[in-house]
Amino acid sequence: MKYRNKPELIERLAAEYVLGTLAGGARRRFAAWMVEDAALRRSVAEWETRLTPMAAAVREAQPPKSLWPAIAAQVAPKPAASGGWWTSLTFWRSFGLTASGVAAALALFIGVRPPEIVEKVRIVEREVIKPVRVSDGANPWQPSYIATLADGNGKTMLMVYIGRKSDELWIKYEGDNMPADASLELWGMDEAGQPRSLGLINSKGKSVMKLPVIADKSIAQYKALAVSMEPPGGSKTGTPTGPVMFKGRCHTFW
Repeated sequence: MKYRNKPELIERLAAEYVLGTLAGGARRRFAAWMVEDAALRRSVAEWETRLTPMAAAVREAQPPKSLWPAIAAQVAPKPAASGGWWTSLTFWRSFGLTASGVAAALALFIGVRPPEIVEKVRIVEREVIKPVRVSDGANPWQPSYIATLADGNGKTMLMVYIGRKSDELWIKYEGDNMPADASLELWGMDEAGQPRSLGLINSKGKSVMKLPVIADKSIAQYKALAVSMEPPGGSKTGTPTGPVMFKGRCHTFW
């Protein structure tokens, strides 16, 4: 598969690799490509950053009770037939002591040897269109608000992420295109179900929406987010006037 100079294909493969839906030979080939291509590794790292917080919104699944007995039966040791020195307890005790010594020496060697440069990275200057802040919750291990909005069929159409102390709301629109004669408007819904506009979704793919204040003051009150289809430029009444296209719960990640 030729993937170079195809950013949309790279993004899709990286996302499937992180989600685990890229399997079999395709996954092995992609892993081999990552060893040789720094751009692929960056795409995978970006998808891990975006998707890791969303695991907090997924309920834990309990395995069936029959799973563990089946695993235990498969890994249970079987009686070994007499095989001379190969099954000799004395031999394996001696081998274990020798292997332990080798492992200890190897660990000491790794601990005291100086670090080595294992990859050469070529830095290419390029124009930065818009700096993206990576502080205040932009990393998955920092406190943040996250939401996934789905359509009526349960398909995820919008991913939303914002750090607690940040005033930048990151959006990933999964739709194929934007409506030509209408606007998609994002709403925050409080506990009473009262909506408040957060702004318009102006483009497909990734975008950043500026909020008037940090998330702890502008997002914390909302228990759910929704997207409605409005006239061009958005609702003129301050409330949704068109059909609700996507909706989902807003979760805290801390």
